[in-house]
Amino acid sequence: MGDGLTCNWTIHEQNFRDYTPILDFVHAVSYVYRASVVCFGKTDEAWTTYTQWMTLTWQGKIAEVIDQLQTHQKRIGIPSKDVADEDPREQLRLAIQYLRNNRSRMHYAEYRCQGLPTTSAWMESAVKEMNFRIKGTEMFWNNPDGAEAILQIRAASLSDDDRLSRFLARRPGMGTVRRTASIENQAA
Repeated sequence: MGDGLTCNWTIHEQNFRDYTPILDFVHAVSYVYRASVVCFGKTDEAWTTYTQWMTLTWQGKIAEVIDQLQTHQKRIGIPSKDVADEDPREQLRLAIQYLRNNRSRMHYAEYRCQGLPTTSAWMESAVKEMNFRIKGTEMFWNNPDGAEAILQIRAASLSDDDRLSRFLARRPGMGTVRRTASIENQAA
């Protein structure tokens, strides 16, 4: 399962060759949606066309979507080499290129029949939740060796018992703090 970046498919080829490569459906339809807005603006026609293209994509009929997008590319024009990324012609070209590059990983109807996932949304959601609970989203570990200690403290602080106070009473470096009898009893 990947988002369409070439590096993901390189990793797949090097390390997971026996697994079926699948383009995350959500990423595919985000390109299809953007293409519909480029072709028709933010109109009812864009939405209607998007739902048609999304349905074709879900059915694994991506070649039909690409053919229709190529027709619209001819209508709105082929971008020149020096065109800005925001130019609608370039936006449409990029969508077509993305879908072409990932066409072999977009057989969603077959994947569903085989019981394979079509999106990584569940995993991405779980990762976000773990990051929120442990370290905060969009933050990164800069000391992997200390990660275990951080996880222990965070898990203890989220617990509904006295785990955090027991951990703090016994943690390394507490030798400089005089322990009282009640702390010694809790630590035992």
